[in-house]
Order: sequence, then structure tokens, then C-alpha cells
Amino acid sequence: MRKGQTTVEYMLTISVVSIAIVVVMYAMYGMIRQQTTSLGGSLATSLTTDGVQGAEQ
Repeated sequence: MRKGQTTVEYMLTISVVSIAIVVVMYAMYGMIRQQTTSLGGSLATSLTTDGVQGAEQ
């Protein structure tokens, strides 16, 4: 085994895993954005209708 060989192998492995994570996140971007918007809307509705934040200011 040459000196530094395992370091290069680890770096390649980490690079491949990082790229795979980015690809999965990019593929799921639309769904994540839609769900985040939906969650924000339901939380805003909950805050105003349950009296936590009222319009009577």
C-alpha cells in the first residue's frame, strides 16, 4: 500500500456520498418547498384562529 492511498480513497468516498446527497435534495426540492409552504400556511391559520395572535390590536 502506498502512502496516502487510503486518504485518497476516503476523500473519493466522501465526495461521492456528498454528491449523492445533493442530487437527492435537488430531486426533492419541489416537494420540500410545497410542504414547507403548506406547513407555514397552516401554522399561520392556527395562530390567528386559535387566538394566539389576534387582529384586535
